[in-house]
Amino acid sequence: MSAIGHALALAGSMTWEILWALILGFFLSAVVQAVVRRATVIRLMGDDRPRAIVASTGFGMASSSCSYAAVAL
Repeated sequence: MSAIGHALALAGSMTWEILWALILGFFLSAVVQAVVRRATVIRLMGDDRPRAIVASTGFGMASSSCSYAAVAL
């Protein structure tokens, strides 16, 4: 019974480590969607100028690295 309890505790711990990162990511995404106006996003990333491409790439890298880093923690 000790091994089963340890396995359940480990599974619960791993679930929590992933779950809090997902909750935080969804929360931050919701805050950004609520606070940042659509016109601002369109102004920054709405065309194919080099500045818009760099901004889109940077935001994508930050979003991706934050998600992976939070789950890795």
